[in-house]
Amino acid sequence: MRIALIQPDSPYLTYPLAFPSLGLLYISAYLKKFGIEHDFYDLTGGREMPEIEVDIAAFSCQITQWEQVRELKKKVKAKQYVIGGPFPTHSPEYCQGFTIIQGEGEMQMLNLVRGNYQKGTYVDPNFFPNWDAIDLSRYGYGLEGKRCINIMTKRGNCPYHCTFCAKQEAGKSPLRFRTAENVLAEVDLLREKGFGAVAIYDDDVLINKRRDRIIFEGLKERGMPYRCMTRTNLATKADLQMLKETGCAELAIGVESADIHIHNVVCNKGTTIQQDTEFVRTCKQIGLRIKTYLIFGLPSESMDTITTTKEWLEKEKPDNFDISIFTPYPGSDIYQNQQNYDIYWYKPNLERIWFSGEAQYGDCAVSTSKLSSSMILHLKQAVEQEFQRGFGGSTDYWRPLE
Repeated sequence: MRIALIQPDSPYLTYPLAFPSLGLLYISAYLKKFGIEHDFYDLTGGREMPEIEVDIAAFSCQITQWEQVRELKKKVKAKQYVIGGPFPTHSPEYCQGFTIIQGEGEMQMLNLVRGNYQKGTYVDPNFFPNWDAIDLSRYGYGLEGKRCINIMTKRGNCPYHCTFCAKQEAGKSPLRFRTAENVLAEVDLLREKGFGAVAIYDDDVLINKRRDRIIFEGLKERGMPYRCMTRTNLATKADLQMLKETGCAELAIGVESADIHIHNVVCNKGTTIQQDTEFVRTCKQIGLRIKTYLIFGLPSESMDTITTTKEWLEKEKPDNFDISIFTPYPGSDIYQNQQNYDIYWYKPNLERIWFSGEAQYGDCAVSTSKLSSSMILHLKQAVEQEFQRGFGGSTDYWRPLE
């Protein structure tokens, strides 16, 4: 049986070759563990898909890759087409003509290859992506001047319930932690492959503080700076000091909006803007670089709420920030229950932005009772121009390799 795992390109990203996508690399590792041979096609960065004929063609698909996957399907002759990833997990109704894998895919893909397709159980998280399946020399982003690679130290759903986040309703998976020893073994493998820094892409570190501290101290022993994300209700000042001392080069948090109602009530983050403010101030006090993620166009957005967020930026001065335009995605509470929120969209326009990736570059599909979509976009661009920041959020310490 001939099997092809196909990773589509990500042209909507500012730097498509900053970091590889991990989902199919995990599936590749799992198939390899059971001795199942397969070919891996990594199209990231504009590579062309050759015309092939296989028994199973399996695609990973985010919502912005859907139209590309449809076109790739025409170039690949297969007895069975399989699709997995965030888009088919939340929007299976679009994926006619594919066998759909929802949620975590390792066990499902193994069962499918063996001819007894079923959803299966969740795998032990203590294994690495198949880093040998792709050409890692094509990827390169820098942290503190060192070549950086992305890793995940746990599997499963974030335990929080932000209304703007697309949760894994279908194929919901429990949160599981890799052991510190397993994570550091992967780090050692990646060091051998030429990487000197790590970007930890878990939703939140410091949920399991004892384990995380072992990982961070291990990175320090190896001389590897790292970058990670957390929530402001998870970290004390002592935790932040530990991050600083073990080589955290940048810590990122989601602030979303500085308006009390939007932040504390609409987003249902389980944190307050007061917590976020004190968190940023503590980071700056101890010299730990802090990045904040902001969103314009959330329900109830108005000129006043955006002004509040702008003034917060001016006063608190995080070391780095990103502003996104809110785009409702299937799986999020706001998308599923629009009638409960002060937000509006026209479905065909929303789909255009979903599938084109225009939300990444600057287009807006939503409006509120106080702001039109064009005004939300204008205000976002105006705030970005007012504050000095690198292209795509790059800084002197976190930037593409030259």
